[in-house]
Order: sequence, then structure tokens, then C-alpha cells
Amino acid sequence: MGEDWPMNHLHYIGVLLFIGLCGVGVNVFFKTGLARRWRIFLITDLLILALYTAWDSWAIYKRNWYFDPAQILGAKVLFSIPIEEILFFIVVPFTTVATYLALKKLTGWERDRK
Repeated sequence: MGEDWPMNHLHYIGVLLFIGLCGVGVNVFFKTGLARRWRIFLITDLLILALYTAWDSWAIYKRNWYFDPAQILGAKVLFSIPIEEILFFIVVPFTTVATYLALKKLTGWERDRK
């Protein structure tokens, strides 16, 4: 898969898709109840999105950070940030929270605290 591989622009989306599917799988398989907590997740994730979008925007502007144009779709939103990066700040926190809730359920940590 060298530089001339015709699907290089799908790398970032492919990774996000894998991470997102893992999060959905964990959520469904372990019945974490994340869907019941969607409001708090949404509020928290919007804060994460705002913070890291600002940081990314600044880093791109200062040329400290960039995205390989050969590995992204090319659609840019919010201050020239690729759509994949915006999705990253949604998908990764979702998967992280789903994993955390599954671990709480598996370890019985929540029951021990009551």
C-alpha cells in the first residue's frame, strides 16, 4: 500500500470506522446503557469538541500540525479542519465512555460503591 494506492484518502475514515464499530459493539454486547445517558455524553462531547477544535485550529494556523492530504477525504469544516478530525472528537470519546461503562459493569465497581 504505497503512495499510489488508490484508497489512501480513506485511511483516517477507516480507522474511525473501526473505532466506532468497536464502541457500538461494546455498548451493545455489554448493555452499558450509554443510550440512556446521551444528554450528559452530548454536553461533555460538545465541550471536548470545542476545546480540541480550537487547539487544532491554532496548531494548523501556526503550522505545528497538519493532515496528510493524501490520507483524508479533503472535506474541511470549522477553521480548515478535516471532517475526519471533527469525527475523531466524537467517535473516540463515545468508544472511551462505552468501554468505561462496560468495565464498570464487568468489574462490579458500581455495585461495590453502593
